[in-house]
Amino acid sequence: MIYRADPQLFSTYPGYVRGLVIVRRAINIESPIDEVLRMLLGAQRTIRQRADLETPSSQPNIAAWREAYRAFGAKPSEYPSSIEALVKRVRRGDDVPYINTLAAICNSASLRYIVPIGGHAIDVMQADGELRLGFAHGEEEFIPFGGGPIEHPNPGEVIFTYNTSTVLCRRWTWRQGEFSKLQRTTTAVEINVDGLPPVTRADVDLICNDLATLVGMYCGNAPTEVKMLSEDQPEVEL
Repeated sequence: MIYRADPQLFSTYPGYVRGLVIVRRAINIESPIDEVLRMLLGAQRTIRQRADLETPSSQPNIAAWREAYRAFGAKPSEYPSSIEALVKRVRRGDDVPYINTLAAICNSASLRYIVPIGGHAIDVMQADGELRLGFAHGEEEFIPFGGGPIEHPNPGEVIFTYNTSTVLCRRWTWRQGEFSKLQRTTTAVEINVDGLPPVTRADVDLICNDLATLVGMYCGNAPTEVKMLSEDQPEVEL
């Protein structure tokens, strides 16, 4: 499977990188694993205690995503990035649910590092398919979690797609769709770790390797591989 990022993303957003953690043969149970649950709860506790998150929108990592959203025409107050929405949820006292092992690992890491992290099941995709991160034309189709009416992204919106027309995530990191959601039956997954300055490529590499270690530990010794999409390498093979 080929995974491409539009080169224009890197010229429009200098310093942007997307780290990838590719996981095979994962065991993704729904019942909480004690150590993973402790990580998720501990990350939430730390978020509630951090003084620099009293106003989440001004935290540098989150502020960078607000500027990026404005640049492609999305109001961050109406469509917050996934990390801003997650932090605000935790700060107001709402717990992040333990959906399954992979989701819990992704959410806890996202909170610890204050970066958007999203996992997508790739065992529902064809081996000769294509994943793409780029700008929407507007006719692509997105089905939200749980189903519902088909949505079409706004032209120019940053979207993540499978085979051009199926939208896996709208507004870059804002909302994932039904097609590639992580489930108990998911065995193959790719995890996106998005880094905009001040988050560096080295930071993203560290986060990806941390995730790879955790997934290997708690998802049945699942084999993992780390790759990077960047200005000098906008295409990789999974």
